[in-house]
Amino acid sequence: MSRVSKVCLLVVALSLVIIVVHTTVKPQPVRAATRYKYLVVEYNWQPAALQNELNRRAAEGWELAAPVYVEGSASVTLIFRQEAR
Repeated sequence: MSRVSKVCLLVVALSLVIIVVHTTVKPQPVRAATRYKYLVVEYNWQPAALQNELNRRAAEGWELAAPVYVEGSASVTLIFRQEAR
């Protein structure tokens, strides 16, 4: 058997070992929430009012997903999310 044939067989054998090991040591999938419901609220840019809104929504189980502010605008849009039940 030539040296090239031996190297090819070694590469094939190592590839098979890697495939077998990978399938047996594969990490378990993570269960993530797949469904959310969203709430969009627009507020004037007043810190006290925003703080109250954030606290109120958090107490209701909402999570702030994204605040959206357009430069020069007098308002901010708050996007909240919550796992759908």
